[in-house]
Amino acid sequence: MNLPPIIAECYPGATTVRDSKIIVLLLAILTFLAVGFVLHLLQSILIPLVVALFLFQIFSPLMAALRARRVPASLAILLVLITVSAVLFLSSWILYSSLSSFAEALPRYQQRLTGFLDQASRGVIEALPRLREPIERFRWEESLELSAVTPMVAAGLGSFLVFFSDLVLILLILVFFLLGSESFPVKLGRALDPRHAERIENVMRNIEEQVRRYLMTKTLINLGNGVLVTILFAAFGVDFPILWGFVTFLAHYIPQIGGVLSVGLPAVFLLLQFDAVGWALFIAGLNLAVQFVVGNVVEPEVMGERLDLSPMLVLLSLLFWGWLWGAWGMVLAVPIASTIRIICENVRPLRPFAVLMSDSAEPPAPVDPPSVSS
Repeated sequence: MNLPPIIAECYPGATTVRDSKIIVLLLAILTFLAVGFVLHLLQSILIPLVVALFLFQIFSPLMAALRARRVPASLAILLVLITVSAVLFLSSWILYSSLSSFAEALPRYQQRLTGFLDQASRGVIEALPRLREPIERFRWEESLELSAVTPMVAAGLGSFLVFFSDLVLILLILVFFLLGSESFPVKLGRALDPRHAERIENVMRNIEEQVRRYLMTKTLINLGNGVLVTILFAAFGVDFPILWGFVTFLAHYIPQIGGVLSVGLPAVFLLLQFDAVGWALFIAGLNLAVQFVVGNVVEPEVMGERLDLSPMLVLLSLLFWGWLWGAWGMVLAVPIASTIRIICENVRPLRPFAVLMSDSAEPPAPVDPPSVSS
């Protein structure tokens, strides 16, 4: 839209400023779409890269501890790789066997669901006879088929197999991260002016320590939560306790939504497994209590509120990364957003973005590393 001639004549720069803002906005939209397209196109490479980076942050203290005990670098890397491989292989085998058993048991749950719906329909008809015709006409067993869950389980198994095939690539990338972890600060000092090199190294160290603390703490809390749920369900004879514990472990990487999934989904199958509804609700209540205490008492106490994220940012991150990378994108969405927030918090020009990404109005600003005098 052009400005009136008299205004354009009095303010010749107004049209130029307006056009430049529109151009910048359009370029920003095109850049966002291009970046999203590239991320989606390269997901087979980027997902192993991101997973390897997070594994490096979690297991790098083990590498540092081995090196502090004067273990040779090659042997230390080998021991770290053996540990990571054992953890990934064990968790992958448990997940695959649990999902396979769960898929085989779905017809049995379907029969119990059909019987439960028939019993409920008869009860409603006896209480309200005038509703007999619409209730009998409506096919409840077709509208609530657990067989619809089978494609989701198959998709989960497919994602597992894809991840398993990428395990060698993940370990290979992890080796390069471990190899470069000790030499990078030295290279940085030689490549840059000492004043700038020390400041950049301090900033990168702050970012790495905060990201590692977040990932390790979050992973350990989720692991403890999953173990508690597994023990709880195994003690009460619930089917597939390891599967529900694994679901709890992964789901709690997703704030708010993850808690609903890890409590609501097992509750449905508890009602189908046990004949006594009160007993099923009691176990579901215990599961809710355990996860509530861990998520609302233990986790805030351990992690604090330093890494809080805006709920809107969490939702957008889940939608964006889930659209790009599927189920693994949803699991990695919040850790990626938290990592970006930590980076913005430690780089002075990017701190306004950290404020916008946080849930609180004024997140605590990190102490800037001291500059080196010339």
